[in-house]
Amino acid sequence: MMLVSAPPIDPNVALVGITVAAVLLTLVLLVIRSRQVSRQRSQPDHAQQGLAAREATEPVERAQPVAQLIADDGPALLAAVKEAEAEGADARLAGLYLTLAQRQLDSGQAHDAAELMRKSIRAATTSGQKSAHAKARVALGDLVQASGDPATACEHWQIARTLFHELGQRSDFDAVDARMLRNGCPSDWVLTDF
Repeated sequence: MMLVSAPPIDPNVALVGITVAAVLLTLVLLVIRSRQVSRQRSQPDHAQQGLAAREATEPVERAQPVAQLIADDGPALLAAVKEAEAEGADARLAGLYLTLAQRQLDSGQAHDAAELMRKSIRAATTSGQKSAHAKARVALGDLVQASGDPATACEHWQIARTLFHELGQRSDFDAVDARMLRNGCPSDWVLTDF
């Protein structure tokens, strides 16, 4: 009996796989961080405290250490963005831009963060990543709401809500729906059945 060995894995294929996994994990970290920041920034009244408690108990995916390293290492994140831009890799850029936007927000650069969120939305749309698109819309909606533009915030949240509906992500859909109600978005958007 003759043993046949498997062909070696192409390092480029392995690198692409690792990069895609890192981007996905970065998105998860960004959502977790965004929720933490938004909870810290707002002082909810008694009616909102019940909603905040429900949001806090929603299942949260656990991120892998690779994505945390990229998100925590500014130079590595910038290098990954530049590499993906050079390659025209919109699939990677959607998550990378969103992660970079969160870093900008954390350092008080809201204008730069908003532009990165818009870039994330464009990259996600081009690459067909509805989940990344929706997450970027939620983050951008939160940012424009904080800057005093509730109508635009409602529009971003509505688009995110529709995308979560299309993806069948009920908990994300419900969270955006509650956010819209809490912020007084038009009720005809909120009352559409799931």
